[in-house]
Amino acid sequence: MDTLFENARRIFDVARSAGAADNQDFALLIRPDGGLHFVMESPFSMEAVAQHCGGRAAYRITRSRDGVRVDGRGAGRNCVLQESSAPKAFSKEMLRDQPLYRIASPLLTS
Repeated sequence: MDTLFENARRIFDVARSAGAADNQDFALLIRPDGGLHFVMESPFSMEAVAQHCGGRAAYRITRSRDGVRVDGRGAGRNCVLQESSAPKAFSKEMLRDQPLYRIASPLLTS
């Protein structure tokens, strides 16, 4: 299996299973020696961080109440894993607790 994707999947599983916390946005780099380097500062560019640290693969992990996203880049390839936990805007509209119409009695003529 592809190493970039397999690592992204593992990182994604850990990010999903972590308890709900504040919004998080950080980078994880895999250095040429196999070591890990975390970049917690914000804002940052994945390309710049990977170049600066000499990483062979870079992953950006974004967690919020809306869901989890992992962007992976390495060796000229990209992958994105994302899970949204926020309900879709149209769902709220479709599940209203108020009717969108009113049934009126016919007009009475005398």
